[in-house]
Amino acid sequence: MESPPQMSIPDESLTHCLSFLPLKDVLRCAQVCKQWLARSKSNAIWGGLCDELWRTKAYVPMYIRAMKLRNSNQAYFESLRDSKRQHPTLEELCEFEWCFRFKESAGAHWIQIDPYWSLDHKDSKIAQTIIRRFMKDGTLKRLDNFDALRNFSGSNYEFKWRTRDSEGEGKYIKRIQVNHFPSYITSRHPRNWGFIMQSCWVLWTSFPMPAPGHDDLLVDQKLEVKVDDQMEEVDRYNYGDVGNLDRVIIETPNGPVIVPFTQLAQHLNMLNDDGDDMGNEGEGEVSGRDDDEEGEGDEGGEGEEGEGEGEG
Repeated sequence: MESPPQMSIPDESLTHCLSFLPLKDVLRCAQVCKQWLARSKSNAIWGGLCDELWRTKAYVPMYIRAMKLRNSNQAYFESLRDSKRQHPTLEELCEFEWCFRFKESAGAHWIQIDPYWSLDHKDSKIAQTIIRRFMKDGTLKRLDNFDALRNFSGSNYEFKWRTRDSEGEGKYIKRIQVNHFPSYITSRHPRNWGFIMQSCWVLWTSFPMPAPGHDDLLVDQKLEVKVDDQMEEVDRYNYGDVGNLDRVIIETPNGPVIVPFTQLAQHLNMLNDDGDDMGNEGEGEVSGRDDDEEGEGDEGGEGEEGEGEGEG
C-alpha cells in the first residue's frame, strides 16, 4: 500500500503565514519538521516579533536595535536579557533627558511649585516636568523652561553630580550623588524597561514621565525608597556637620529660603520689617543646613533639580 503524497508548502508562503503568529505559536510550529524549523528562524518573522515586543518599551539599547537587522531572533532574546539589568551605564545616564518630580514626602512647599503637581495635565498621559541632562563633566544641563524652584541665594549656585556606587567593575551605576542631597538610587521600570532614579524626596525617569494616575508603578506608595531608608542622609542634609554651618534655611511667608550664614541677620531684619508693615509675625524660623537649599525639616524636599543657573 502506497503512502499518501506529502504536501509541501513553498518557503515564502510558509514564512508569510508564520509572520502573523504570536511568539508561542511560532515556537510550536518550529517543532513540526525541519522545513518549518528553518523558516521559523527567518528574520522577517522575528523582526515582526521584535517590533511588537518593543512597541511599548521606553528603552532598548541601540546595539540591540542594530542587531535586529542581522539576526532578529538573537535581538529579541538579547533585549529580554537586557531588560533584567537594573542599572544604567555612564553613557546611558548621560544620554537620557531625565524628567523630574518631587515625591509628596518632600513637603507641601515643594509640591506646590513643582509643575508635575501644580499644572493641570487635563487629558494628557504625559506630565509636564522639569528636565535635566546629566553631563559627563559632572554638571546638570537645564532642558526645560520652568521657573520653579528658585529659592536660592545668588545665581552662581552649581549642581554637581558624581557616581557613588557601581557594579560590574564600575560599568553599571547603582547610585549617584548630587551635591549633598540624599543620593539617587537607580533601577529599571519592569514594564517599559526605562530607567528610574529616586531618593526619599524625588523621582527621575529616563522617559517622559506619565501624568498622575497613568502609571500605577510610579505612585509614591509603590516607589521603594522612603525617608526611613535614607534617614542618615536626610539628617546630614538638613542639619549638616557640627561646626561647619555656612548656610541655613529660614522659613518665610513664601516658603523656605536658603541663605549664607553671613547674611542671616540681614534676611531676618528684612522679615521683621515686612512683619511690622503687615501687622503680623514676620520673623523667619531658622531651620539649619550647611550648604544647600532644602527647607522642610526632617522630611523637607531638596529643590535642587529645578534651578537653571550654573548647571553647565
